[in-house]
Amino acid sequence: MSRQAKPGSKPYRAQLRDRLVALGFSEEAIPAQVAKNLIVECRIPPRTAWRLASELSLDVAAHQYNAVTGDPRAGMRGTRIWEYEQWPERGVRPTVAALRVLAQVYGTSWKCLLGLRDLEQLPAKDLAEYHADQEPAAVAAAGPEAPPPARAVARVTVARVEARPDEELGAGALDEAILLTKTNVDDVQLDDLWSDLDFLGSAYTRIAPDSILGELAVIGDRTASLLKGRQRPKQTQDLLLVGAKSSAMMAWIAGDLGRYRLSRELNSAAWLYTQYADDFLARRWVRTSQARVAFWAGNGIESARLAADGLNYRVGEQLTDAPLILAEARGWSSVQAEGQVLDAIARWTAIENPDLGAGGEDRFFNITKDRRHYMAGNSLLAVGQASAALREFTTAREAFERLSLENRWEAMDPMIRIDTGRAHLRLDDLEGAAAQVEPLLDAGVGKQPDMVRAMLKLMATELSGPRWRSATTARNLAGALLDAHASARP
Repeated sequence: MSRQAKPGSKPYRAQLRDRLVALGFSEEAIPAQVAKNLIVECRIPPRTAWRLASELSLDVAAHQYNAVTGDPRAGMRGTRIWEYEQWPERGVRPTVAALRVLAQVYGTSWKCLLGLRDLEQLPAKDLAEYHADQEPAAVAAAGPEAPPPARAVARVTVARVEARPDEELGAGALDEAILLTKTNVDDVQLDDLWSDLDFLGSAYTRIAPDSILGELAVIGDRTASLLKGRQRPKQTQDLLLVGAKSSAMMAWIAGDLGRYRLSRELNSAAWLYTQYADDFLARRWVRTSQARVAFWAGNGIESARLAADGLNYRVGEQLTDAPLILAEARGWSSVQAEGQVLDAIARWTAIENPDLGAGGEDRFFNITKDRRHYMAGNSLLAVGQASAALREFTTAREAFERLSLENRWEAMDPMIRIDTGRAHLRLDDLEGAAAQVEPLLDAGVGKQPDMVRAMLKLMATELSGPRWRSATTARNLAGALLDAHASARP
């Protein structure tokens, strides 16, 4: 195997298939050999290994499951197959009937979908059926004869079930239902997790970001630990939502600290949580964080696309469209796409609520008025709309000063000042630019998020350009901004 291919990954499986073809294995025999390798060499549990060997996603496997049963509306979903794959450590125990259908989807025996740990946790009745079944636990490669159509297979399966004695029908159903009542988490624990998240979201504006990041990591670890156990379905979804939100918040704050690789990993984890939680609000949280991180990491187009995708998940009043629309505008501004920027700003202007302030459980993502107008101004400035940008920065300054101290994000003061100064430069007003940033420099910038450092460096670069380099004021100001940039590392 190539060193670059992670064991069990799609590239790994592709290389494995190539090796098997070179060794003379037929196309029909290869999936079984791939599954065997994944189980033995990669330590992947049998049900996951056979699905991967069949190159099926969870959703496609669910679709084919429903087709085999002869009813596309049978209700099997990718998330339930994922739960089957997590058992016995967590998740849901698959019934023998479900294993038989999955085996037909994957082209194997249902007994091949059970490992030793699975057998140790099977109910006595299922274990007895395992031993009584004459199908081998290791399946030989299929011959050249084509398998029967899915619907025909389904009829055979149904007929077999109908022929079973009445006392066997529904056997184990009560045990299955009782499993749903077992849980390692209670409402108090869930309330504590949500309460801690809300507190940290509110404290973000006034507590050092590395401290908030550490506290969120504790919540993330605690949530992951609980998910390894068994919960009722609604509790599992709540834990997945906690995992999604805490990971998205950590990604956001790691970006403030300039740790963009960590941010991307955390956002990937957050998005995975949302996929299994299947919740639109959670998807909005993550897309908002992803768009922000992508922009400050230097990928504006990706930021715009992530923000636009986040707008597809409608959630009513819980999380307004404003942060995502403004993130979309800002992303396009990085490539001077004036048309897209002005379109997004117009959409935001049409829905902007001047009375919308900080508050609510999503105050972390529902940014305050000063930050909304700052983002609008920053986007307009990037596409040459200096006068319009200056108006937005003025509104942002007024809104910032009206906020109580506990609701102010202190990084907004230097960011508004720097970009207001840059707008003055675009309007050929060097004195106006100096008037904005000199009070900031005189007071000392202090430790600041990575984006403040980026803006300090950007203004210094602009002052050092051909337009201003001959002006003594500009040279002195550029030097002071670079000194502040060096001292502002968080």
